[in-house]
Amino acid sequence: MTSMMGEDVIKKNKEKVERLYKQREELEAEMASISQRLNGPNMPGLKGSLVDNEGFPIGGGDVDLYSVRADRQRYNSLKNDHLQLTNAIEKEMQQLLSSSASPSAVGGGGGGGTDTIVKTKTENNEKVKIPTESTTPKTTSTNRKAFAVVDILAPGSPADLDGLMVHDRILDFGGAFSIADAALLIQDNLGKSHRVLVNRAGVDEILNIAPRTWNGNGLLGAHFRALNF
Repeated sequence: MTSMMGEDVIKKNKEKVERLYKQREELEAEMASISQRLNGPNMPGLKGSLVDNEGFPIGGGDVDLYSVRADRQRYNSLKNDHLQLTNAIEKEMQQLLSSSASPSAVGGGGGGGTDTIVKTKTENNEKVKIPTESTTPKTTSTNRKAFAVVDILAPGSPADLDGLMVHDRILDFGGAFSIADAALLIQDNLGKSHRVLVNRAGVDEILNIAPRTWNGNGLLGAHFRALNF
C-alpha cells in the first residue's frame, strides 16, 4: 500500500512537471516570435534605440514604434514568467529526485512525455568511487542530433563531478541514443565509466561518466529532458 501511494505521488509530480514544461515551451515560442519580429530588417531589436543619431524616429517613420514598445514590454513580461516557471520546474524536480521510491528508471510516459529521471538501483549498498577525468576532450561539431538535454544537475553529484553541465545536449550516452536506453545502461552498469558525447554551446565534447552511489539520490544526480523533433 505504501509503495502504491508513493508511486501515485511520483506520477502526480511528474504530470505537474510536464504541465510546467509545456507552459514554458509555449512562452519560449511566443518569445521567439517577438524576437524574430523585432530583429527583422530595419527593426531596432529587443534593446536598440528607437531614435537615430539626430533624434528622429528610426526607419524614417516606417517603423511602428508603438508596436515595438508593446512587443518589448510583452517580451520582458514573458521573460519574467519564464524565470518563474524555470524555478518552479527545478523545485518540482528536486522533490521528485528526493521523494522517488522507485529503484528503477522512471520514464516520462508515452509519445508526448518528455521527462525522465535517471534514478537507478544500487547493489548491496556498496559505494563505488571512480576517479574523474582531469581534462575533457573536444571534437568538432557533428551532424548527429541530440536526444536529450540536461536541465537539472545536483551539485557534487557523479554527473557534476564527471563534467556534465546544465544545458548540455546529449548526443550519445555510452552507445545509447534515447533516454530509455540510457536509463537501462546506467541501471545495469554501476561503477562503469561510459563515453558520453555532448554538445555544449555548439561544440561537441567527450566526457567519461560513471554512474555510482553518492550522498544524494540516484546514480547520476541529473535530470534529462527528451528533445522532440
